[in-house]
Amino acid sequence: MFLPEQMVKVLIVGSKDQLERTVDLLYELGCVHLIDFPSGEQGISLGSPLPSASDASQKLLRLRAIKKDLGIDELRAAEPIAVDVIAEQLDKTIESLHSEISDVMESKKKIEIRLGELEQERRNLEPFASLPLELDHYRGYKSIAVMTGYVRTDPEGVLREALHKFELFTSEDKKFVALFVAREEADEAQRILVQHGFSEVPVPHGSGAPSKRLATILDEEKILRENLGFLLAKLDELKEKHALLALAIEEHLSIIVEKSETPLRVGATKHSFIAEAWVPEKDFEKLEKTLQQHLGDRIYVETLARVERKVHKEEIKDDRNEETPVKVENPKPVNLFEYLVELISLPKYNELDPTPMISIFFPMFFGLMVGDVGYGIPFVILGYLGLKKCVSNEWRTIATMLFFGGIFTIIFGLFLFGEAFGLHFAPSAHGEVTWSSLLGIEIPHHIELGAISIPIGIYSKLHDVKMLLYITIWIGIAHLLIGYILGFVNVTIRHGLKHAIFEKLSWLLILIGLVMVALFLLDVLILGKPMDFMDVRMFAGLGLLVCGMAIGFKGEGANVVLEIPGLLSNIMSYSRLAAIGMSKAGMALAFNAIAIEMIAPAGGVMIAVAFVIFAIGHLMIFILAIISAGLHGIRLQYVEFFTKFYEGGGVKFNPLRIRRKYTKEV
Repeated sequence: MFLPEQMVKVLIVGSKDQLERTVDLLYELGCVHLIDFPSGEQGISLGSPLPSASDASQKLLRLRAIKKDLGIDELRAAEPIAVDVIAEQLDKTIESLHSEISDVMESKKKIEIRLGELEQERRNLEPFASLPLELDHYRGYKSIAVMTGYVRTDPEGVLREALHKFELFTSEDKKFVALFVAREEADEAQRILVQHGFSEVPVPHGSGAPSKRLATILDEEKILRENLGFLLAKLDELKEKHALLALAIEEHLSIIVEKSETPLRVGATKHSFIAEAWVPEKDFEKLEKTLQQHLGDRIYVETLARVERKVHKEEIKDDRNEETPVKVENPKPVNLFEYLVELISLPKYNELDPTPMISIFFPMFFGLMVGDVGYGIPFVILGYLGLKKCVSNEWRTIATMLFFGGIFTIIFGLFLFGEAFGLHFAPSAHGEVTWSSLLGIEIPHHIELGAISIPIGIYSKLHDVKMLLYITIWIGIAHLLIGYILGFVNVTIRHGLKHAIFEKLSWLLILIGLVMVALFLLDVLILGKPMDFMDVRMFAGLGLLVCGMAIGFKGEGANVVLEIPGLLSNIMSYSRLAAIGMSKAGMALAFNAIAIEMIAPAGGVMIAVAFVIFAIGHLMIFILAIISAGLHGIRLQYVEFFTKFYEGGGVKFNPLRIRRKYTKEV
């Protein structure tokens, strides 16, 4: 579970007439990650597509054009169609779909083109419809120049002072003008209009009153839009009728094309083919047995290499481990968190998969930051619905965060903080309103189960700040310690124990040394214990610290000293686990005080007002809790934790496999 599966590199050689059958078998096995064969290597060329590729590609292009015309997208829930049924009626179905929508699409395109023409003509005519002139009045003069267009300011006053012979028409809003002026004064008129922000608009073609032409255009547009509406409704009807069939045919043809083009990824001679691939070691026997069972001695399979995890010096230049595909296997529900790791990068082939760690710590940190039963229950419900309904990786990841984070939110909210919506269950020693005082029901601080006493609320987020900081710092130390241990294992796997000691054991000793010294100081500063310089933790801690620095100095040089403040910063970063909870509790206290203590006691309609304020306030906190706890929770994983052991950069294992959604093999 922690290390990607062991891979072997295999060589498959066979006679060329068996290539198509070999491709089919590799797809059926679903465990072969094909390596693209380098073209021209040792005189071996790339293979050619199978005969079915050309025909299937043409049909696929035609079908996708139909899909685009109908606007067909993915269908969430659909009953798959048998492949045999599709194959039998493939040509007939595509032809039928094409003929059924071609007339509708042609009519639709004609209407859209005509609507575009009318819209342009209408835009040209609209400004002239605001003037009391027919289109014929703007042209046909020898001694008069006509200027029409928009202006920013009214030019009439200046024109009267500067010109002798002109006639000016303006729209009601004074933004559009038509100026008729003697040609000898045209230049001066042009200059004045430009000073008033003149933007020329050509006179449209045609004759008669623009308003009448506009009315005709609007009538024609109305008729065309009605016809277009009928055609769109018809297309929607066709889309609903044929969507599943079109998607099934597309899937069927895509599979044929993908398989037919697979030979382009293998090497070929006149009579044989050669392919290289990665296969999980546990599946190699199945691959060899299946090929020999179906193809006998016409196929040859052998293991080229079993890639070791450790990187030797001579392999560094080859990057052999870098190109080995990574296949991680995690059980449910751990695999729900794999996408959070993929967002950063897949682990390398010889690197521990951090998914199990993130599946534990991320929801735990999320729950600790929120820690409220009132928010935890909706988190769980929303997360559950999201996992049931959502398909995309992004939404399923958010749903996973809410569901598992919600479970920890309820656990911490009930047993550690004992509160819901910012109100404690049991009576408060600080005189605050609690669910106990609000409901008039005495809620104890402990649940007694025989000899076992389970606490309900140990700490208050606003009154036990020191203790919460103390706890979160220790959580950070434990988290980083695990990170360094994982890093020690990673380096041991990849480069050996010696490298691991210099690179990671040194930091483990430094961290433990710092922790022992910090333990002594925290007890003094936070818990108020007397300072005893003879405490053994001081001596042992300083000894480990110096020892770790010495080992680290030999392995990494002086950087080890410079990076120690960064380690302290990493530890302090975990105090956000308490800070987020405190900020949420502070907001909840404010809304509760306004709604319950200030407004609700007035009675009557004010009770309803108080309830609205209570609901809106806690809805805001609910949303902020998702954002802040989600972001800070994942930040602690990526920034503080991963940097202690994780490099990433692996190549995803992508086997030849048939993936069906709308079709099924019977």
